[in-house]
Amino acid sequence: MRSFETLLGQVSDSSNLVEVGVDDDFDFTLKDQIFLIESGSVLAYGEKDPETGIKATQTFGVHDPIGFAEAIAVRDIGLEFRKLSDLTLRKFDPVELRKQVNSANVFSKTIIKYSLSRIFDAKKSTSNFSFEEEFVNKQYRFLTRRKVAQDEEIFRVNSDAQKMFFIEKGLIGIVSRNNRMVADLSDGECFGEAALLSDRPRNYAAIARKDSSLLVIERSTVEHEMTDDSPLVRLSVLVLLKRLELMNKLRIANQI
Repeated sequence: MRSFETLLGQVSDSSNLVEVGVDDDFDFTLKDQIFLIESGSVLAYGEKDPETGIKATQTFGVHDPIGFAEAIAVRDIGLEFRKLSDLTLRKFDPVELRKQVNSANVFSKTIIKYSLSRIFDAKKSTSNFSFEEEFVNKQYRFLTRRKVAQDEEIFRVNSDAQKMFFIEKGLIGIVSRNNRMVADLSDGECFGEAALLSDRPRNYAAIARKDSSLLVIERSTVEHEMTDDSPLVRLSVLVLLKRLELMNKLRIANQI
């Protein structure tokens, strides 16, 4: 997987820069607006907590996305934003983005669909995921099966990411470094992809919540599967994983 900066350079000709002053009247919530922050920062507001009435906040900074997930999923932007400084935004074409994502390799397309499902906290449905039917069947003989017992740690925070995992059967908890539950993942879902694809140590731990059977997908297999995808598709995979990380932080903030 090429670096974020390399991919960004490769798609620079298909995007343009927009300058926005801190006092300018600028609506981030218009449909089909897609930006990466080149410089500056904004404060994002999540959904209002039904018990406290408070909205959790998270700062979006350099290379963080605005509108990518919504454009791919053809959804309205649910977050609210407030500029914290002057901004330089890199703007992309939503039609071209959707076109390239729709023609992507099954691995990239599936990671994108998984990310969207988690970003929007949507219930998994068979119509949204093709990982098991296409990728797993294609790669089955190259994958290793791992059995894990309830309460067994699969990986820990700050560990090296050389593998990701597909859940054949079971329940896996994703836990923050502060021991807060981020997600429960079950049959047909994958985990561990964010750190591997972003080439960084793991931000979360993964623990079996009950006896589970996993398929282990090595880094070499992931890189091979994404080789033929366009730079925009590969950039979108990383961008959505960044957005998912920001949404996880918003949800954790709501638990405090």
